[in-house]
Amino acid sequence: MMKPVLFAVLAVLGAAASGSAHADAPASMAGQAPLVTPLHDTDIDYAMTDPNGQQMHQRMRWSSALWRQRIDPQGSATFMLTDYRNHKLMVLDSTAHTATVMSAPGASFAAPGTPALGSWKKLGGSTVAGLPCTVWESADTEKQPTDFCYTDDGLMLRASHGGRLIVQALSVSHAQQPAALFDPPPGYRRNDAAH
Repeated sequence: MMKPVLFAVLAVLGAAASGSAHADAPASMAGQAPLVTPLHDTDIDYAMTDPNGQQMHQRMRWSSALWRQRIDPQGSATFMLTDYRNHKLMVLDSTAHTATVMSAPGASFAAPGTPALGSWKKLGGSTVAGLPCTVWESADTEKQPTDFCYTDDGLMLRASHGGRLIVQALSVSHAQQPAALFDPPPGYRRNDAAH
């Protein structure tokens, strides 16, 4: 079973991938909003902190050719595959060998190279995991400030919500990601989630 902190982090990552949870006004010019989808294949190890201060790690891999993401939470028997082109999300259970398939969120998914929708404010620069990034402020659906640090090529390196650090990259690799990483392993039974 996935830990509650994972859902909070996935919400932050989902908001990042889709542009922002507060997407009422598109950015009209480049430089007014970050790129929020990686331009290149990427493998990022994130540290996440829950409200109680507990830390866990999560690995996120992205295939730029396939527009697919894989998220592997530390110590979990489950991992997630998201296909943004086909709007499908799979939660795979490596113990039961099942793949639960549902529609992926992402009506406002920002294609690689497209600035995020929403209201964004550039706050300055930072360095995370040895990479320079720009700190951008946005707001969630409850108008709470959320800060993201994005590289110029669309990598989210850090996110904080209401002043509390949620997720931060520890290491980043731009190595090419094998396509097989983004497909269910052979022998998994598919379950379609109820709508």
